[in-house]
Amino acid sequence: MLIIDEIHAMLTGTYRQQRIFLNVIRFLANDLKVPLICAGTDLARQALLTDPQLAERFETFHLKRWVNDQHFAQLLASLGTILPLRRPSDLGSAPVRRRILELTDGVTVRIFRLIETAAAEAVRCGKEAMTLESFEGEDLVLPLVAMTQHAERQLRRQVAR
Repeated sequence: MLIIDEIHAMLTGTYRQQRIFLNVIRFLANDLKVPLICAGTDLARQALLTDPQLAERFETFHLKRWVNDQHFAQLLASLGTILPLRRPSDLGSAPVRRRILELTDGVTVRIFRLIETAAAEAVRCGKEAMTLESFEGEDLVLPLVAMTQHAERQLRRQVAR
């Protein structure tokens, strides 16, 4: 299986560059005979739709946002087991799950970046574990611009109430 991420980035090229890129994808699909997965933003679908043959070959799937359920708890538990922390983290508790969802809006890349950032901070400060406090402090650095903007919107809504 070959996974091509950020497929929507091809739209930044010239028309000629886009055609070359799409031909390469067609070559990979035809000659390598391996399954191809093209991932990206909603523009990824548009990028592939510019070629009628490729549009017929790829099926579109939208990843749903995570919700506070058993699947999300399993995801966090899995992440907790692979982190290079010396002590077990409290990622499975209901308050931690809720806080992570508040900060990330359930978007997968945001969740992974937040956990990565909190784990690095836990190592730096010597705690070697993540707790609810890891996701609450004033000094929490949100790793993505979209997360910072989301947090600012939430704060404005709370102040307006």
